Amino acid sequence: MNQLGTDVSNDTLDATRTGGGQVKRRQFANTAAGHRQYIKWALRGTDRARVCLEATGIYHLQLALALYRHPAIEVMVVNPRAARRFAEAHMVRAKTDPIDADGLLLFVQRMPFRPWQAPREEVLQLQSLARRVGQLDKELTRERSRLHAARKAGPHTRPVQQDIQAHIKQLQQRKDAMQAQAEAVVQSDPALADDARLIDTIPGFAECSITRLLAELAPLPADMQAPQWVAQAGIDPRPGESGTSVRSARQISKQGNARIRAALFMPALVAIRHDANLAAYYEHLLACGKSKMTAITAVMRKLLVAIWGMLHNRQAWDGEKFYRLNLPQTA
Repeated sequence: MNQLGTDVSNDTLDATRTGGGQVKRRQFANTAAGHRQYIKWALRGTDRARVCLEATGIYHLQLALALYRHPAIEVMVVNPRAARRFAEAHMVRAKTDPIDADGLLLFVQRMPFRPWQAPREEVLQLQSLARRVGQLDKELTRERSRLHAARKAGPHTRPVQQDIQAHIKQLQQRKDAMQAQAEAVVQSDPALADDARLIDTIPGFAECSITRLLAELAPLPADMQAPQWVAQAGIDPRPGESGTSVRSARQISKQGNARIRAALFMPALVAIRHDANLAAYYEHLLACGKSKMTAITAVMRKLLVAIWGMLHNRQAWDGEKFYRLNLPQTA
């Protein structure tokens, strides 16, 4: 079986292959034709191949999908931070595309192989739409800030104000259109629609927050456990201890998908105000000396674990399972 490490960039694929006792290197175009050439080269002299890629934004996705669909190839997509730390552990100081490909080959040879599971087409479409909604929302916030500044500047900015207002109206219409399409994708897919129905039973979640959260959770492997979801969101507590003298306060790692954190933040705030169990848990954390932001983050983390349980057990929201009101509790 051939093993390959492949560094993916916008235009090219730098590949290092081992098989038959030899190591070979080659570069391909990061196009559909280049992917076909890459697959033929990967299987040369064998009937099976294992490939290791880095998750490089959007650039690796089409290659990963092409490899996933091929029956003779297994593909693993690794976190770039993990790949870089692995290379540094082997005293690799330089960083070029061919060197990165060599490092990924070593990674697939030495580390446990975890096959990548491709998200369904509907899930990829939902993620694309939901992320576009987030982008337009950020643009709206920027334009509203510019409008506020223009108004404060004085009456000479009225033409600018009118232009910004027109742009805000256009952005809002485009955002609403993207959101409607995202909701249509969810409702057209039975699995996504059922997940959305369960999340909708949680106080604080509405259509927009549900689609944003589902767009990031649905692509995750089905066998991931609740702590892995928490780590994926970057809200796992990170202790800082060394010897007997270093005892820093715990902070969240933030080494995960920031979009999951963003999708949880506002629903958590709303739920604290409108759900007795969530409010009681939040007040309990404050009474234990936690800051408001730490308490909100803890609510987000516990809420994500609850969502994992709801989706895996196909159960609607039950506040008493989140935090019981009639018994003393601990953080």
